[in-house]
Amino acid sequence: MADTTIIRRSGQAPLRIRGELLAQGETSSNNASAEYSGSTGRSQTVRIYRTASGKYVVAIHHYTHWQGEHDTDEAAVFPSLVECVEFLGERVPSWLHRRLVGELGEEQVAVDVD
Repeated sequence: MADTTIIRRSGQAPLRIRGELLAQGETSSNNASAEYSGSTGRSQTVRIYRTASGKYVVAIHHYTHWQGEHDTDEAAVFPSLVECVEFLGERVPSWLHRRLVGELGEEQVAVDVD
């Protein structure tokens, strides 16, 4: 079932999508945590959606605990899951990337090589 979701984007208009949540994950700002973000005092929440029209949306909320910094949001729309995974590879720790790929299904994001 497709739900309507508003996805915030810092410095841009939010996205309104109709679709379903496919995968999600988060990091921790605590450097003693197994889910450590790699940046003390900062963490992320990542969500991947499939829209009713078949597009894919990655939404990342960046949290900060540092005085003088503000939380930010970024989102991007892609025609395929493979492109979502590539986008995330540059923005999240490798352990979270592997976890999200596992949640989406490796077969769904595998790149064909002829």
